[in-house]
Amino acid sequence: MVLLKEMFGVEKPILGMVHFPPLPGSPLYDESGGLQKIRETAMRDAEALVKAGFDGLSFSNEGDRPYLSNVDKTTVAVMASIISEVSSHFKIPFGLSVLADPEAAIAIGAATGANYVRIFLSWVFVGDWGIVDPGAGALQRFRRNSGARNMKVFANISGHTEPLGGRSLKDIAAGAVKFGLADALCLAGTTAGSPVSEDDLNQARAGSFGVPVIAGTGVNVDNAEKMLRLSDAVIMGTSVKVGGDTFSPVDPAKAAAFMEKAKSVRQSLL
Repeated sequence: MVLLKEMFGVEKPILGMVHFPPLPGSPLYDESGGLQKIRETAMRDAEALVKAGFDGLSFSNEGDRPYLSNVDKTTVAVMASIISEVSSHFKIPFGLSVLADPEAAIAIGAATGANYVRIFLSWVFVGDWGIVDPGAGALQRFRRNSGARNMKVFANISGHTEPLGGRSLKDIAAGAVKFGLADALCLAGTTAGSPVSEDDLNQARAGSFGVPVIAGTGVNVDNAEKMLRLSDAVIMGTSVKVGGDTFSPVDPAKAAAFMEKAKSVRQSLL
């Protein structure tokens, strides 16, 4: 895909997740560790992913369970500060998501110079944190008015939620592109670390109007060939964590082993 090649300098890029520990104000926040622990965790995981050869980074407030559809100002400020600090050390493209507040993600992305944001953009879904009703019209206007018109939008169209209304995934994908003006489509499994089904990826492709289709969860050494064949990029994290636990640190050895396999597979597909 031309867009992804321009963004990441390679076909079928592999993007690694930098999951933040719980941020101030969230139920599991570690007051004794404070912001320094969060910075150190993000820096350590980013360094491990970059050294392993990942093509880009994707930051997320994964530790802020249960998630909010309207995060507080502290979350926005802390994420912007730490993303700016960490990304300045590693000269590779990066993006972010904010669970579960797409407007906050756009604001942070604009402030940090992110290459993309991963957000729910259009249609209506229901998830563990309630109704997801993002409002593409307002979000795209907010992006433009924030001065981040060149920041790409990777639109979530599946995963961790169920779409309302019985609409097919193909039609949800088409709507995200033609109505929502998504730059790419991102799919996920039922939870962090769970794979995206082949059928879902094929439906998204059928409705994509040629924009990239990204597998956003569940990619691992064993299914890397399949996922890279079916998608134009992958965003992954859980399978390269210690013990395969989403909330554990990145395991440098696992990250390196995954990228060795992924680069070999990618070369065979191009």
